[in-house]
Amino acid sequence: MRILLTALLFGSFVFCTPATSHAIGDPDIRARITNIRRSSAEDEERMMGTIMVESEETNAKLDKANLIITAKTLIFREQDGKRVRATFEDFKMGQLIEAQFVDGPTVMIYPLQVAAAEIVILNNVKEE
Repeated sequence: MRILLTALLFGSFVFCTPATSHAIGDPDIRARITNIRRSSAEDEERMMGTIMVESEETNAKLDKANLIITAKTLIFREQDGKRVRATFEDFKMGQLIEAQFVDGPTVMIYPLQVAAAEIVILNNVKEE
């Protein structure tokens, strides 16, 4: 009986825990922005927009992703070695970013479409 009660309590704790993003500093993709699409005003309650990113790394686990940015997405930019809050308007074509995906459903088509938990802008534009 005691084992059953312990199992039930543990199970209810596991299934009631909210979904969280990956640990800070563990990006799911490091890539350059190749397309930016801002949502219309009536869609902004669901999502602010999307950015398409493409990795330049030959051994990347993921080469492209369409990142969905919502009001819950944390957006930062690196400045003088620190992370500073940023907004959707700070995204520019060619910027190098790192992103962490939210845990949960993704659209399993190519390229992957997934909500971003956090995006860090690493530089302003692609350096030629």
